[in-house]
Amino acid sequence: MNQDRIKKMESKAQRLLSEIIFEEIEDSEKIFWIITITRVKISSDLSYLDVFLSSFKEKKILPKTLAKHWYDIQKRFNQKIDLIKIPKIRFRYDDSWENYVSIDSLLREIKEEIDK
Repeated sequence: MNQDRIKKMESKAQRLLSEIIFEEIEDSEKIFWIITITRVKISSDLSYLDVFLSSFKEKKILPKTLAKHWYDIQKRFNQKIDLIKIPKIRFRYDDSWENYVSIDSLLREIKEEIDK
């Protein structure tokens, strides 16, 4: 499939899922503070839609909470997306921000040691 078309589909899916997740998970702001979809990736055969998420609080229960709501999220997504083949949504926790912070901290420590 054309890469431009896949990128457009991923962008639309990200916007749509942001709305659905916010509406579907009651008290999401109280529990997780902010849930962010960092990126989405549609498989080349349109079978899967990997949704990478992060949150500021309760990171360990986010995947379990989404798994509990998966059926309803998938159903609402299917109703709103205009594709012939509907991809199955898979949620993934994106820890890239924590990795960035950790690497940044290590680099700052190294710089401080060098500057001494």
